[in-house]
Amino acid sequence: MIVDFKYSLGDVVRTRRGDSGKVVAMSVSEGRNGFGLFKSYRLELDDDTQSWCPEFKIDSVVGW
Repeated sequence: MIVDFKYSLGDVVRTRRGDSGKVVAMSVSEGRNGFGLFKSYRLELDDDTQSWCPEFKIDSVVGW
C-alpha cells in the first residue's frame, strides 16, 4: 500500500491539545472515524515522551 502523508519525518507539529512534538515515525491506523480511515503519527515530544496522534488532531506544522 502506498500512502501520501501530509507531514514528513522531522516536522515539528502542534496538536489541538496544545502539545508540540517532532514526527519520528508514521503509520496508517486501521481505525475509522466519520472521515474514513485516518493516519496516525508518532510524535517525539519536548519532554522526551512519545505519543500517537491521529492526523485530524494535528493543527499545523510549526517548524523543522
